[in-house]
Amino acid sequence: MSDDLRGKASIHAGFRGFGFPCYYAMPVLLCSFAINNTLAESNMALPSFSNRTPNEIVTNLNHFESSGRVFKALSWLDYAKNHKCVSALEYAALETRLAIEQLIFEQLVVGVGTKLDASEYKKCSGDAGKLAAIIKRLIPKYDLLIEFTKAMAPAGIPITKWDNRKLDAFSGKVSNYLHWSGGLDTTVQSAAWFEKGVPVVEEAAQYIWSGLTTGNTGVMSLDRLEPEIFELWVLYASGSISLDDAVLHANILEPMLQERLAAKSFGARAK
Repeated sequence: MSDDLRGKASIHAGFRGFGFPCYYAMPVLLCSFAINNTLAESNMALPSFSNRTPNEIVTNLNHFESSGRVFKALSWLDYAKNHKCVSALEYAALETRLAIEQLIFEQLVVGVGTKLDASEYKKCSGDAGKLAAIIKRLIPKYDLLIEFTKAMAPAGIPITKWDNRKLDAFSGKVSNYLHWSGGLDTTVQSAAWFEKGVPVVEEAAQYIWSGLTTGNTGVMSLDRLEPEIFELWVLYASGSISLDDAVLHANILEPMLQERLAAKSFGARAK
């Protein structure tokens, strides 16, 4: 798909992480969708979480969306490994769990928007699994829709497909380092407990960091699709056509949709 068919991004809503706005609505002719513009779309060099002091971790680049949370988690993990510091591991586990919950909430905001009832969300506060279940309920066939979105996205806008079951499992694993789980000699005073905990928390944090630095959180807005593209979605979602066939048909439709876009643009200017 050509970039001019996709249109230009406009700011939709917003958290801020590392100094740039993140949420955009993409008003595109073929496949309107919203993305959470992450570090992957930034021209900034990725910040380093190595060799940061505790004071730097809590004061510098101290942001509270998913990328900010996981950056702090990895910073605490680095400090924990370098100084064999149990408290730093616990802080890393806390920030990782918060990053998971924030990331799933960001998926909700991008995919559902105003359809999300605040009172309903509050019932799921602190529970990654319940948050993910809301996505499944409000956006039927969510996983397939992400694949369709990835295939139809404009060139240069990579979309990350998050595994929310994995995120929920990670939330449970890192929580073992947030709660009392036994005698001091078998937990915080145990070198084995510490050495086991570091890779558990790090795996979860690195999964999030990798997804945020290589792609965007995005999903199509089905109610804003052109009819022909919506029909392709229905056929793909029902298993009637493959994803490759959907992309092929969309490319064939492109000249006709370009003409429609030009006609709409001309009509708007004439008014």
